[in-house]
Amino acid sequence: MGLFGNLFGKKEVLPPLDPASPAAKRLEKFKTELEAFVAKMNDTLEFVPADEAVYCFIGKPPAMFGMAWFHDGKEHNMKTLAKDKGLSNKKLQIMSLKLGEAYQKHMGEPSFSTTIAGKSVKVHPSDALRNDVVQIIHILE
Repeated sequence: MGLFGNLFGKKEVLPPLDPASPAAKRLEKFKTELEAFVAKMNDTLEFVPADEAVYCFIGKPPAMFGMAWFHDGKEHNMKTLAKDKGLSNKKLQIMSLKLGEAYQKHMGEPSFSTTIAGKSVKVHPSDALRNDVVQIIHILE
């Protein structure tokens, strides 16, 4: 939410993420990377924790957003993926569109809040969303 959303009480109130939940344990494995990332960001962050990585929608999905993920101690994003895999802009646009569609498809599923680096972030523990994101980023590449 922007400044006016916060001023007028439109900020979404989410239940806290249970620290004993599988999603919280997945986030904990990437704590160092996530804290450094969240500390430098000034945008809305929505995390999708997986076993081998944590994915993050940045901004206002499903329309205006970026994507980052953390794997093997490193931060990755669409730009690094394109560079590493030699993907075209067209391929990146298709991936971004599919990620937005996946987000929208699972918007009705429960989400929670947690605090990372002193900032409140949203967590999507959905297995279905996680599977879709993994499929789009790692299979379509």
